[in-house]
Amino acid sequence: MALPGHTDSNFAIRKASAKGNLCLYPYLQPGYQICSPHYTAIVENQLPEPTSAPAQAFIPTTLPVKPSIGDQIKQMTSVLYTKRHDNVILDPNEFDKMLKETDPNLTNFFADMCAILIPRDRSPYNKKEDRKKIVAILYLMAGIRNQHVNNFKLELALYLAGSGVTCDAINALSSAGVSVTHQTVYNYQKKIADEHPIRVKKYFDENKNNLCIYNLDDYHNIHENRRPDCTSLSSAVHLATCVAKSVEKSDPVPIMFNNKSVHNPNNIDASIVCEKLINQYQYCFDLSYSRRMAQWNSSFSNFDRIEQLSIHFYDNAIEERKEERKMKGAMLVGVKEQQLHSMQDYLNALNIVFDYNKEIGHLDGNVAPIVADWPGQRYIRQALTHFHKKNENSIPKEIVSVVPLLGPLHVALNTKEQVMKIYYPFFEKLFHFVFGERKILAKKPRPWRTNLLLELAFTAWIEIKEHIVKKFIFLQKNIEYQVIMELLDNIVPASLDIYALLFRSGSFDNYVETIFRIWTFALRWHRKNYNKAPLAFLSDLFYWEKIEHPMREAIKKNLVQFNDYWVENMHSRIRATTSPKDAADNIQKQAYLLDFHKYSAFREMFSTTKRYPYSPRDLKFLTTKTCIFLISQFQEIYRKNEETNLGIWKNVNAFLNGLNSEKNFDKDLDDDAQEDTEEDNNNSEETEIDQLNRQESLELDLLNRISEINSW
Repeated sequence: MALPGHTDSNFAIRKASAKGNLCLYPYLQPGYQICSPHYTAIVENQLPEPTSAPAQAFIPTTLPVKPSIGDQIKQMTSVLYTKRHDNVILDPNEFDKMLKETDPNLTNFFADMCAILIPRDRSPYNKKEDRKKIVAILYLMAGIRNQHVNNFKLELALYLAGSGVTCDAINALSSAGVSVTHQTVYNYQKKIADEHPIRVKKYFDENKNNLCIYNLDDYHNIHENRRPDCTSLSSAVHLATCVAKSVEKSDPVPIMFNNKSVHNPNNIDASIVCEKLINQYQYCFDLSYSRRMAQWNSSFSNFDRIEQLSIHFYDNAIEERKEERKMKGAMLVGVKEQQLHSMQDYLNALNIVFDYNKEIGHLDGNVAPIVADWPGQRYIRQALTHFHKKNENSIPKEIVSVVPLLGPLHVALNTKEQVMKIYYPFFEKLFHFVFGERKILAKKPRPWRTNLLLELAFTAWIEIKEHIVKKFIFLQKNIEYQVIMELLDNIVPASLDIYALLFRSGSFDNYVETIFRIWTFALRWHRKNYNKAPLAFLSDLFYWEKIEHPMREAIKKNLVQFNDYWVENMHSRIRATTSPKDAADNIQKQAYLLDFHKYSAFREMFSTTKRYPYSPRDLKFLTTKTCIFLISQFQEIYRKNEETNLGIWKNVNAFLNGLNSEKNFDKDLDDDAQEDTEEDNNNSEETEIDQLNRQESLELDLLNRISEINSW
């Protein structure tokens, strides 16, 4: 019996014999079973050969062979070797794009490596972070194949050296193939420092037909070692830092114009300032800053609230101000170990710029505006005065090009600091109410915290202003009310807006007016320096306007460029990338390195990004609490005024009644004391009610308090 799927071989033998190919099937034996596929192949009829055309020979096609991972790594190493002198690329998308554009065989290489190394079940955020790590791994793999591909390892070593990592630690990482040696780092820094003068000359040569603005300020190492030894009591490092900022599409300003010098022969001219004050600005100061601002027709730039609050955050890693900190278009002219405490100190520091002028001549006949703090303005003006009066022969002739200008960032910082100092009791109560009684407000808070408190106070005041002004319509002469109104409606908004809004928006006329207003604050507060610095700036502006010198128009057109932020940012970057024990020479090399790279690619990609401590939702919550605090303060002022009026009437009536009767005045005193005690008890009861109300929703509490203003 035949098996399933099998066929008798006898018929297959007959068919194979008929075809003459029985010899091809030696396994055929009579009476045996063969499987169906073999049976069919033997007995089926062959198709007739075509007669219309001869058969064409079959030519097999060769499919492209994909390079192996090893070959692709070799090709990637060649690509990175050719680009070893370029900036290291750590952004995954840019890295992938660079490989694709350089070598077509690497089109899918980065994607394949990510698919191999990153598990599919990773979250999108972790996948994004892992892509960054793969870029670093690929650089290290290329470095193993070719030791000259070390730009990533050098970038890492520079970051470690700037973070205070020891030489031994860097060398250990070098042995592990992760970093270059510390000697390589030192040689690289020295090379950059040695080549820095060449880059500065090139910068001035390329921008000699553009207006250049300079910053000059002192840097001191805040990590100074105060342990005394036998020769000195401190090892603090003092450096003079000069930064230049070129203004594109703005011609240099000539020193002489229509036979008139940019320098006022009267130096600071009081008469021209008084004339402007009386004829143009006096009526402006009759209004508060908030009311005056409402009259301006200017359209200010729409800055984000968080971005404005982070004005005084100088951390390199702060997210809100990352782009501005890249210092595009700015050049570090020089860093010189010296102090800036006298006229001669400033002349020595200015020689950093003057020495380049001897070779390039970019200052010849042109103005060199220097935006500086008050000491810089004072000592440079002193040098100019001596030069014009020919009192000293040691003053270089290039000083005639220098025009000292008021630094807007320093004005804002000093004004806010003084507001906090003078009104400290008010802001301390505000701070405790909003952030908790156990919190401590320093006598001199950090600039960003001062900025936050001022912003909260003003924003809350805007929300409740209409209700408060309406309630105090008949009490406008109350001293306490006038003081707090002056603070919230005039001083605080002016100090907040002078830099963050007016200057950065380029609103020249409003900026000048507010500088004049801030001078009135400094005059009232008896400030030693800033009751003079704004006058010097205003005197120059009014003088240039009078003689129609182009210097005023240059400032008006490019106001945002006349900033002292550039040198402050450079100082913050130096502090962030130097260790406590660095000497002046190491700090100088690091400064030149920072200027060469502008920013660290490794830090940008892998360091933890910081954000402003408070989100918009947090700020709204804090503003609501501040509104409640301000309402309580105004309510207290109103209550005291009512108590004063009631006390006057009460005492007068009691005195008149006493004249008409024989009451014992001692008894009246006892009664008064008892009534005071009862009033104190009532006050304590109201305090308990307030504490219960605070447990409810802040929004509801604020609405209730606003609705209760009319019933005070």
